[in-house]
Amino acid sequence: MELQSAELDQSALRVLVIEDNRDFAENMAEILATEGGQVRTVGTATEGRRVLAEFGPDICFIDLRLPDDSGETLVAELSRTAPEILCIVLTGNATIHSAVAAVNAGAFGFLLKDMPVDGILASFRRAAERIQLERQKRNLEALLRHREQLAMIGQMSATLAHEIKNPLTGISQALEILLDAVGEPPEMKGLKNSILQRFRNLNDLVEDLLEFSKPLNVRRRPVELSGLVDSVLAELRSENRLREVELKVAIAPEADRLRVDDVHFRILLRNLFRNADQAMEKSELRELRVRARREQVVTILEIEDTGPGIPDELRDKIFEPFYTTKTRGTGLGLALATRIVDEHGGAVSARNIKGAGARFTLVLPD
Repeated sequence: MELQSAELDQSALRVLVIEDNRDFAENMAEILATEGGQVRTVGTATEGRRVLAEFGPDICFIDLRLPDDSGETLVAELSRTAPEILCIVLTGNATIHSAVAAVNAGAFGFLLKDMPVDGILASFRRAAERIQLERQKRNLEALLRHREQLAMIGQMSATLAHEIKNPLTGISQALEILLDAVGEPPEMKGLKNSILQRFRNLNDLVEDLLEFSKPLNVRRRPVELSGLVDSVLAELRSENRLREVELKVAIAPEADRLRVDDVHFRILLRNLFRNADQAMEKSELRELRVRARREQVVTILEIEDTGPGIPDELRDKIFEPFYTTKTRGTGLGLALATRIVDEHGGAVSARNIKGAGARFTLVLPD
């Protein structure tokens, strides 16, 4: 799970000015636009309510005296129905009473109409800082909940994996010896491979559980990406995976040196390649494309398959532990890959590509 940047792009903030003095409203809009905010102006409370619903502002400047309602009433209404919107009241006739009443109604700030431009910008910047802090708080709370869930899942996974792994290995070895000894009847051709494939699938689940339950102690060092990719692909093919899959690897020379934990990054690549292989099981065109390039201070690694793609409604869920759309997927491969990328300070995302297939993009900092 990626924690959003602490920096707030003020140009992403939406600002609504509800002010019946058209000249003053337009002047406010010009001043706030210098900070990059997206500004809209309206002249009445009625129009303001309509625009609030469709525009969804982050900050709202509201005149205390509107032709069809009291600005104080509108502030109180917003504090109940949309407390995430920061309201700054405007007035040309300020009194202690009106200031206290506005704050009690839920206003974030109080602004005199004859205040200099610097004062207006300072008020806007304070509101932007408050929004930044609130977003950071929500992000940190979500990250904490996510890590608590992962810790609980990890403990459960470790217990299950250890209980399953030893008997599973014993049964698999005994069965292989038995089938080699008695032979395979002609009418049961393929039985051995079918049974052993199912044991490999179970072993994948156990290995994923064990890896997911371990703490990730990342030790970054210089690694040759092309060598790592080739090694993982060869390993998977030796396990009879990526059958009849055409591999296309294009790693730019400047992107071939990464500072990563090679042990964990190998697991990450293995899981993403295995996921692509499973996605293409029923595809006529079976291509796995791996590309890497440098952009400024990050390396962009893209892994594409020619499977059916990811349904839009599931795109945000596929990185969650134990969530899978496959009949024999563990639901842990992508979740573990996400953890590994997170520990490297990077980010991973997924999207469909034109035609058919999915692209997983990893952004890895130096």
